[in-house]
Amino acid sequence: ADRIRTSAPVRAVTRDAEGVDVQADGCETERFDEVVIAAHSDQALAMLTDPSDLERELLGAVSYQPNEAVLHTDERMLPRRRAAWASWNYHLAPEPPTCTQLTYWMNNLQSLHSPTNLLVTLNRTEAIDPGKIIRTIPYAHPVFTPEGMAAQARHGEISGMDRTHFCGAYWRWGFHEDGVVSALNAIQRVGSSAARQAVGV
Repeated sequence: ADRIRTSAPVRAVTRDAEGVDVQADGCETERFDEVVIAAHSDQALAMLTDPSDLERELLGAVSYQPNEAVLHTDERMLPRRRAAWASWNYHLAPEPPTCTQLTYWMNNLQSLHSPTNLLVTLNRTEAIDPGKIIRTIPYAHPVFTPEGMAAQARHGEISGMDRTHFCGAYWRWGFHEDGVVSALNAIQRVGSSAARQAVGV
């Protein structure tokens, strides 16, 4: 537990031929053999003090959209007919919104056994009863463009190179499960690159 750093944003990742220096808020600079950066691609790029041209190209190809998520109990955000309630409930506005608006019915989505219906609504905060808001969380989600999807196919060109591994849901379809798959791939690469270094390859 004493090796886990919390509330310590990484400000700089500096690499050389023999290792990686990581500088985080409130911590002394630490030295590692390799580094796994599990963050959005733009955040990962900002951490690198010496990104390569290829890292700039591929990590910079993914764009993001801000989304405001609100955890609440205001059932007015669900369909009027109880029989129409679903795990995902899209809001259709008279004018197309600039961002996707929907409400997740968390009790159904995650099989929650709660007497209160817990809901998460994206990008429609103003319509929710303020007295029923539990928490508001700002997020940024990847936007899938031709440029970003082309970068996904070239993941192996930068991940595992220069003692650096990149993982995140942005390498696939943006879901939590995609983040897990990406992390497992990074772990495999860490093991293989460590083995190569051990034998001097």
